[in-house]
Amino acid sequence: MANAGSPMIWFSFLHLTWINFIIGAFESKLLLDKFNLQNRKWLIIAANYISMFAGYYFIAPHFSLLNGYPDFWGIKSRVGEYELGGFFIGFLCSFLATLVIEFPFYWLSLKTKQKGWRSLKPFFIVNLVTNIIMLFIYFVIVAFGAKW
Repeated sequence: MANAGSPMIWFSFLHLTWINFIIGAFESKLLLDKFNLQNRKWLIIAANYISMFAGYYFIAPHFSLLNGYPDFWGIKSRVGEYELGGFFIGFLCSFLATLVIEFPFYWLSLKTKQKGWRSLKPFFIVNLVTNIIMLFIYFVIVAFGAKW
């Protein structure tokens, strides 16, 4: 066990430290450009840091474990042993938690409040786009040494 950590751990550290800033800035700009929603960028960025920390370090590993796979981060798995079922369940639960955690930040970031679906639709679309991109990146990291 003298390894330096799995690629998943190292990428998640990069995600936690720098990529969240880029994602938050991208989401803020997307909200502004595509949906014409003036927002406070710093709140969108803060939401990404908090939800990523909670989602990837607590929620995803927990739900992966509940579904029979204790090594979400691939620390103890050898090549060919990492189970994608646990990965996808953990990622899905993390995404759902992201929606719950980030919504108050998103709502507070809006300079002009809107009612109903007009305020929820941009939030869901922007989060879905960024989470699909991150799911793809994490999937590429683990897919070559994984099994279904």
